[in-house]
Amino acid sequence: ALTIVTPSENGVVKMTEATHGQLFRLARLGLGGLGILSEVTLKVIPAHRLVEQTSVLSRSEAKKQLPTLLKRHKHIRYMWVPYEDCVVVVTNDDENDLPLLGPGTEVSDGKGGKKKIVTAEDIKPKFSTDEQFKPLRDLLRKLLANKNDTSLDDDMINGMGFGDLRDVILASGNMLDPDHVKRCNKAEHAFWAKAGGIDLAPSDQKLQFDCGGQQWVYEVCFPSGTYGMPGTASIDFMEDLLKEIESSGLPAPAPIEQRWSSGSTSPLSPASVGPQVNESYDSKNSLFSWVGVIMYLPSEDFDPTGYRRQFITEFFKDKYCKLVRKVGEKYDIMCHWAKLEVSNDPNDSNAEVAASVRKHFGPSVVAAFNSARDKYDPKRILSSSVIDQVFDPK
Repeated sequence: ALTIVTPSENGVVKMTEATHGQLFRLARLGLGGLGILSEVTLKVIPAHRLVEQTSVLSRSEAKKQLPTLLKRHKHIRYMWVPYEDCVVVVTNDDENDLPLLGPGTEVSDGKGGKKKIVTAEDIKPKFSTDEQFKPLRDLLRKLLANKNDTSLDDDMINGMGFGDLRDVILASGNMLDPDHVKRCNKAEHAFWAKAGGIDLAPSDQKLQFDCGGQQWVYEVCFPSGTYGMPGTASIDFMEDLLKEIESSGLPAPAPIEQRWSSGSTSPLSPASVGPQVNESYDSKNSLFSWVGVIMYLPSEDFDPTGYRRQFITEFFKDKYCKLVRKVGEKYDIMCHWAKLEVSNDPNDSNAEVAASVRKHFGPSVVAAFNSARDKYDPKRILSSSVIDQVFDPK
């Protein structure tokens, strides 16, 4: 249930699926265009701990194992490393419901069967922290030595975490130089090869990722079949994207992160199953893939004038994001709303984005959202340039 405050004669509106149906589903993801959310009732689950397993597969192994991994694990993400035959695989499962073929130690369940538990021996890392971080530290020291840069001593380098090391390595060279980015990705591959293993922690500490410092991120979503039959779209997209990146020499740092989720009945969700009167098997079991590309920005210490940040920003938006959209055309991708940029300037790289979003959702959803806006925000007080260009172009 939710409550919105609207600038209309309807005033404060309390909604549920039962009372408002389609309007509730539109308001649930309404882009702030239907009212100001003042109250929401959420369905929650008990706090629990997750067993996380991190491993490295080749691209061909990641492709082959994906259907099995999706069925076996509660949460899964792939982190692709451009220019390296490396996919970092991270799975998470409830510690009380571990798959028998997953991580942990097999024991009796006391009922004549077997179950998995996680022991201290399972969690013990195979390699020391120094062994894990050595490729990254060695590369950073080499880059600093080549520039006669003594600003970072060994104590400072050894005190850096993974994200900090990657940020400084990239910022220590030309961040738009493919060869420099390749060296960083190679060191990251070597890091993950020894940083894999098993960990156990509360769920809110595990379903996240250390992205490092400031960065640009562009994330898209597209249908990938069903959980029972995931198809090949999610891997096909990644293979096409990596082929374009690597054949053109685009300076793409790691990771390109890929996740999977179920579909949504909210018509404006990037993972929407579409407007449906009755839920079907395919919509109930729908599978969507989310892919995010990234470019890091140097800190002010490495870019006091801001010029490097400006060049990277322009390259990311004009080249990288545009490439993702080009590759994604045949996969019916939709950008995450928080990453969406539109423009009325025909010379801008985002000039065609608004039209592609309208096409993605289709005339019935666009009409339904505009009808809801007429009802709850007839004077378009809550509108924005993005909403106007996508749903009400002049």
